[in-house]
Amino acid sequence: MRIRNVHERTFNATVERLAVLVADLDAIWPTQLAPAPRPKGELLYAPPMLWQEFARPRTLRAFRVVSPPEIAAEHWFEVHRAAGGTVLRHTIDGEASGVYEEIWRDRIEPAHDVVLEGLLDNIGRIVAAEHRARSGWEKGGSEQG
Repeated sequence: MRIRNVHERTFNATVERLAVLVADLDAIWPTQLAPAPRPKGELLYAPPMLWQEFARPRTLRAFRVVSPPEIAAEHWFEVHRAAGGTVLRHTIDGEASGVYEEIWRDRIEPAHDVVLEGLLDNIGRIVAAEHRARSGWEKGGSEQG
């Protein structure tokens, strides 16, 4: 079964700032929804998967699913400038086979969608707070809430 899943959001932030945020999954992961991926040797463990980070041209970060073998997929974060800000996109592309066709469709993809939207929400909150702080500093004081 083909896997293709895309989430994106436009932020009022530079490409460089989004790169810094994506580099720190612990800072942006919605841990109230799922535990952040943890190192397991040179891999990252995000139950039920193991990811291997690799260099993919024109991306901020990219990972290959190395386990379970029934999910042959890659996922990555990329950015590009657009009207009104910078678009951050997360894409999964690959195949699920055997019992993982049903597991992907019924359990992993719905959970992934919730976590990815939570991750993008967290980035949005961080970027908005930084923008508010800069605006307050530029005005010569702090903003009143």
